[in-house]
Amino acid sequence: MNLIVFAITFLLQKSVIGAWLHLLFWLQPIRVLTQGMVWQLLTYMFFHAGLMHIGFNMFLLWMMGREVEVTLGGAAFLRLYFISGIVAGLFSMPMLNAHILGASGAVLGILAAYGSLFPDRIILAFMIIPMKVKHFIWLVAAMDLYGAIAGTGNIAHLAHIGGLITGLLMIRRGWYRKPIFDLEGRKRRRDLNRMKEDRERVNQILDKVSRDGIGALDKSEREFLERMRNAR
Repeated sequence: MNLIVFAITFLLQKSVIGAWLHLLFWLQPIRVLTQGMVWQLLTYMFFHAGLMHIGFNMFLLWMMGREVEVTLGGAAFLRLYFISGIVAGLFSMPMLNAHILGASGAVLGILAAYGSLFPDRIILAFMIIPMKVKHFIWLVAAMDLYGAIAGTGNIAHLAHIGGLITGLLMIRRGWYRKPIFDLEGRKRRRDLNRMKEDRERVNQILDKVSRDGIGALDKSEREFLERMRNAR
């Protein structure tokens, strides 16, 4: 999807449509906060500034994402990826007038997950320096922290930090296992709560029968007992 969106925006970058896509879908914190364009917290991840930008992100995603996906499962991987990207966007909200794009925050969430799952795996940092993944993550975090404080470069350092923190927490806390929209789980909890309430009402009615006799029951209580008996 990232590659498809990049190809489309690259072809349309000089056109009116390209400007329209920029306005609507790049992350612009001031528009999110004042005009309610909250979808930009998701859509900005699919846009990239150039071949180097998307190439580096997709290379990291390919290199580390494969093992993370195999380890966690496809659904958990996507949950981790998109939540990391969205939180990365939220970390960028102080940059009110910035125009932010790219999957770097989401990809760094995957990198943090990879480092948590395989901390002692040796990689070639920046293609030349052998380094354990856990040390590489700290190095990337330190570079982004310095960049955020110093305001260096045309890079969304706060987004990178947000993605790293989110990926780390989701793995360490096990949050990647929890579906965002757990419809089946919600239905199961509702059913259990309903069964508990029904059981409590049955007990209350039976207590009334033992205390006052069957004749003390009103119509709704008799119908409820009959319904519970038929449901078994």
